[in-house]
Amino acid sequence: MAADGVRMPERLTRAGVTEREAEVLSAVAERLRNREIAERLYVSVRTVESHIASLLRKLGVSDRTALADLGVELRRSVRAEVALPMPLTSLIGRENETSELTTLAASHRLVTLIGPGGVGKTRLALHVAGQVADEFPDGARLADLAPVTPDLVADTVARALGVVPQPGWPLREVLRDVAGGMRCLLLVDNCEHVIAAAVEIVADLLAAGPQLWVLATSREPLAVAGEATYQVLPMPVPTSLAAAADSDAVRLFVVRAAVVSPGFALTEANVADIAAICRRLDGIPLAIELAAALVRSFDPAELLRHLDQRFELLSAGARTAPPRHRTLRAAIDWSYDLIDDPERELFDRFGVFPADFDFEAARAVHRNIGSPDSAVLGLLPRLVDKSLVSSVGRGPRRYRLLESLRAYATQRLAASGVEPEARRAHAHHYLELAEDAAGLLRTAHQRAAIDRLTTEQPNLRAGLAHSVETADIEASWRWVAALQRFWDVTGQRREAWTWIERALELGEPPATARTVAGLAAASAIRQPSDARASFDLARRAERLAAGLDDFSRALAARAVGMGAMWVQPELAVPALHDALDRLDADHPWERALTMQGLAQVAGELTEVRHWGVASVDLFRAVGDQMYAANALFILAQRSIYAGLADDEVHAWLTESQALAEAAGSQEDLIHAQVGFAQLAWQRGDHDDAARLMGDSLPTLRRLGDHRCTGRALYMLGVSAHEGGRLDRAEELLAASIDAIMLAGQSFVLVNALEALAAVHHAQGRHRQAAVLLGTAHAARESAAVHMRPIQLPDTMLRDALLNALGTDALAAAEAEGKRITAADASRAALSIKHRHSDPPAAVR
Repeated sequence: MAADGVRMPERLTRAGVTEREAEVLSAVAERLRNREIAERLYVSVRTVESHIASLLRKLGVSDRTALADLGVELRRSVRAEVALPMPLTSLIGRENETSELTTLAASHRLVTLIGPGGVGKTRLALHVAGQVADEFPDGARLADLAPVTPDLVADTVARALGVVPQPGWPLREVLRDVAGGMRCLLLVDNCEHVIAAAVEIVADLLAAGPQLWVLATSREPLAVAGEATYQVLPMPVPTSLAAAADSDAVRLFVVRAAVVSPGFALTEANVADIAAICRRLDGIPLAIELAAALVRSFDPAELLRHLDQRFELLSAGARTAPPRHRTLRAAIDWSYDLIDDPERELFDRFGVFPADFDFEAARAVHRNIGSPDSAVLGLLPRLVDKSLVSSVGRGPRRYRLLESLRAYATQRLAASGVEPEARRAHAHHYLELAEDAAGLLRTAHQRAAIDRLTTEQPNLRAGLAHSVETADIEASWRWVAALQRFWDVTGQRREAWTWIERALELGEPPATARTVAGLAAASAIRQPSDARASFDLARRAERLAAGLDDFSRALAARAVGMGAMWVQPELAVPALHDALDRLDADHPWERALTMQGLAQVAGELTEVRHWGVASVDLFRAVGDQMYAANALFILAQRSIYAGLADDEVHAWLTESQALAEAAGSQEDLIHAQVGFAQLAWQRGDHDDAARLMGDSLPTLRRLGDHRCTGRALYMLGVSAHEGGRLDRAEELLAASIDAIMLAGQSFVLVNALEALAAVHHAQGRHRQAAVLLGTAHAARESAAVHMRPIQLPDTMLRDALLNALGTDALAAAEAEGKRITAADASRAALSIKHRHSDPPAAVR
């Protein structure tokens, strides 16, 4: 709630809640105990108790439960992934630029700030976005492209807009669909190195509708139609001594110098030297800040002398570069040459980091050259003091290099000859971190683990890329096993598929426990969107595990069982039982997941309830709130499918919703709402069910949940039919069929086909209705027992069609329906109706 990059809710600010108290409130909302909170925040239990007592008093709530509920409610309204990051420092000057950009952004839906590195484009864009964010109902959102490659631009923008990319679906189309209904300002930062991909996405978003506006930063224009460009110039420098006191460049130097040297001020004695420094640095903010950081070691007069010497040395070899770039490079060279050799060695190795990092990571990449761990402890603060490294964060410190400094360090690392060793050390450190976090994802600390992995994702990607690029097959599959759950719960299956394909291209993995775990994890990632590929991966894991330990064979057997659910259902139950038999009491989470699988594939309700309840109990015991919520949803859903709608089912959904809220899982939260809609439908309250599904539909689309989208569209379609809106019912039910076909077989497919047949019959299109009944019959017969509707086919509808068509025509139409897919049958029926017009618009 008060994490980096997230503004505290107004209610907390008004109540006088401190940032530390807000962090405690966020942890209370996760249902953490006081000792767990103390461990997370690095404070004592007594301090936590004091903060909680203060929160109860300030927020006027009666007890810890009420406090937790309030924390959950506040967290819903403040999401880190859509908030602008907190600037590390105040913006000095730029008042005219802010005013001009605000005016420009009011009349142009795309404004691109252009200029050389170090000139302050990002800082200015963040300031302007913060100024105008309140004018957009959906706020301002940041897509930072600095740490990503071209293939991840769309995914990064998707996450900024709250879209969950799913493998195998047209992400650009989904982005256009979502953007068409959003009213927000999207800040797309650092486009220059991925400009082609950025241009495509930005153009798509702007064409989707008139309500989304874009502010971009780049070293060159995007050249998108309607773009307004704004050249961000260096800060004006004083041309005379009299003007120095009012110069923003001088003020920037003084303010930043006072940070590292408290008490530093502009005086008659130093004003001329400071003004000269700013002029020699051409007013480039980054260069000025680098110079100001050294006032702890040199007074302004000494700095000025060093600048003179440095520029004379550099002038001979850089005349072809633009002057500002030459000056920026000179400023960095100058700062670099002022540090000693051990500091340079550490700084060079920081070029391995694509984004910010912590102390342990810094120590890990420096350890590979034989330096003692204590060396970093002394060297890192010195680099921070000299502003070559920035210290960020309010909790445990993290470190980062400004973009230009990072590029400089990367070049130095490549020239140093130790880059392969540094990258190997970096990959090893983050692989171990990912594996540790994967274990925490199965416990009550899962939210903290997700936050940690999200923070480290640029480094995780770099580490995984190194393993793949160096053809380290086993390490690549270790990465897949470690990140599978993280990719799943954060909606990054699409990216996961890409990494899995790259790992498969490396060749046959060795028969080791780690590669079996990786293949089993890959199988889980690919289901149910690509059921055949998932099953093939599971079979591959099974072959490799044949001669290994029981635990590896259990992972492979479970992968086979879950993969078989969609491909060869008869294999699912035996494989899952085999897995369960091989898992002992030392693996409660693995047993719980296997039991959840048995609850999904069991044919009898008694078995469903037995395995479902057992899995929920085990997930609760280990503290996995997300999977407990999911298991409760599966338990409730299978019971509803079997015709139950009692209070116990309602209680399961209620607990699932509460656990999802506590865990911060949007996917499980929306699934609980879908469950309540299905329960209302089963109880005969179709209006309430349709309302709940209508409310859920935008989120389900954004999350890429085709299966539940199909369920929602089915209920809305039937509701429209019941209300006499036949054309609308036809569109909704056809869209339901398309969604379910994308997700894979489901009993809803049969129901939707039969419901659409009833609509066509009501429209007098009897033959098309009969074709759909034939397709529905084939789908029912081919479905596994756990995916077969409990209700029997609509015999009254078939009798009506028999009367309308006659025996032979009905039989011929049904036979045709049995030969084609559900999607083909639906599209064929719609094309007949709309042969002289465009296809129906997509249902929003």
